[in-house]
Amino acid sequence: MNARLRTAALVNLAMVVEQANEQVLPAVYLFVGRSLNATPVQLGTLTLCRAMVQTLASPLSGILGDRYNRVAVLSTGAFIWGIMTSAMALTVTLHQAMMFAGVNGLGLALLVPCCQSLIADLYPAEQRGRAFGTLQLTASLGGMLGGVFATNMGGLRPLGMDGWRAAFHCIAMLSLIVGCLALTFAVDPRRRGLPYSMLPAADLDSLLAGSPDRPSTPQQQQQQQQQQQQQNDAAAPAGLKGAAAGGADGGGVVDVRGRFKRRKRGVLADICWMLQIRTFQAIVLQGIVGCFPWQAMVFFTLWLQLTGFSDSTASLLVATFGAGVAGGALLGGAVGDRMAQRLPNNGRIFTAQFSVFCGIPLTWLLLKGVPGSAYAAEPLAYGAIMFTMGLTCTWAGAGCNSPIFAEIVPDELRSTIYAFDRSFENSIAACAAPVVGLLAERAFGFSGALSDEALHDQKLRAHNASALGSSLLACMALPWSLCLVFYTALHYFYAKDKAMAKTWGAGSDSSAALYH
Repeated sequence: MNARLRTAALVNLAMVVEQANEQVLPAVYLFVGRSLNATPVQLGTLTLCRAMVQTLASPLSGILGDRYNRVAVLSTGAFIWGIMTSAMALTVTLHQAMMFAGVNGLGLALLVPCCQSLIADLYPAEQRGRAFGTLQLTASLGGMLGGVFATNMGGLRPLGMDGWRAAFHCIAMLSLIVGCLALTFAVDPRRRGLPYSMLPAADLDSLLAGSPDRPSTPQQQQQQQQQQQQQNDAAAPAGLKGAAAGGADGGGVVDVRGRFKRRKRGVLADICWMLQIRTFQAIVLQGIVGCFPWQAMVFFTLWLQLTGFSDSTASLLVATFGAGVAGGALLGGAVGDRMAQRLPNNGRIFTAQFSVFCGIPLTWLLLKGVPGSAYAAEPLAYGAIMFTMGLTCTWAGAGCNSPIFAEIVPDELRSTIYAFDRSFENSIAACAAPVVGLLAERAFGFSGALSDEALHDQKLRAHNASALGSSLLACMALPWSLCLVFYTALHYFYAKDKAMAKTWGAGSDSSAALYH
């Protein structure tokens, strides 16, 4: 297997284990709540601790990923979350669990932006939708398998320990293994010191393999860069030639080794420039509300268990949803690519808006329509809706957001833009889990902790299931409605920002504008 495919495979594998790690806690809420005598709000706070640290640390991941070896950064993240996941399994109090969940968020934050920017570098623009769709598909499969495994393990007592603790140890071991594999076999194309963006697959394969067919002396490199610069100046619009020549302010030099370098603006200046991009602002705005429903979904397993389904049936239903999400990610990426070919400036945005719209009626049908009908106890009815929901509501990331981010900034800022997007979007969405619990208890009448007594009271259990369902509906349908409206802004900004990035990239980025 060549270096390009090997790196892509390991990046996808890392995302499989990352999502399994994120889903293992929500999958065993019932058992953790029973062991620690926790309420839904307290369980949601565990997820909040992890998500808030992950949100705050994501910019650090982007900065490190754009300046150092991204493979080393993501491997470090895998080692951190592996150790902290194992530590979570040893907790006996809620406060201990909160502390380890928070540090676990640091490890998770280091991984995702680096994985996304590596995928953007490994594939040309016309294939990125499918590439990100595949990444989201494999991640969804990891979350699905991790959730099924943890939920079914939670009620057992292997080797005399609580099943949920054994599940955490297993996920921790996988995390450490993946970190070692990535550190040993994956390759960051930037470490080769040559341009790689938008190369054909064959050329990129040669680059990752260290092909000798590249300019080997400073004179050859400088001559190639000067020829490229002349072509860029001839092709650039009159008002933008200065930017194409050396970045946003026209500054750039050739170092003693013949490599073009952007003017040294510093981390803060890069971040401030990126934050001014209108397309970035619009995607972040929709993402702040659009991510809220996905964070709220961590209560799906608990809601199904309270509705009356067994642990195995609840896990299979959530797995069915996960299968839909996996297929929907790949489908959304392909649809986004096709729409981008037909409508270059609007196709991806229409793809995202259609996907978000589908989620609103399907959410009501799942949480209120079926439970109030004659099919309330029929798992096939829930499964059909959850699969359809997963298949159609997941197109925005792979089909729109991720490919667009790769097109609106220079190559060397991709880790940063993915990291800051994740940070801003999750800053509010991180509150979703405790908000769901709070609304269920304060607004809809959820009563008591998840104790054995409460779970055996069928009337109270049904009442709590209804309260939790109402809270989920409020935390999903309303944010998605706002998300649908906010996507409209992209129709006005995306084309202009993409054109500006291409003009800048022609001068600075295709000349291997690296920081090292």
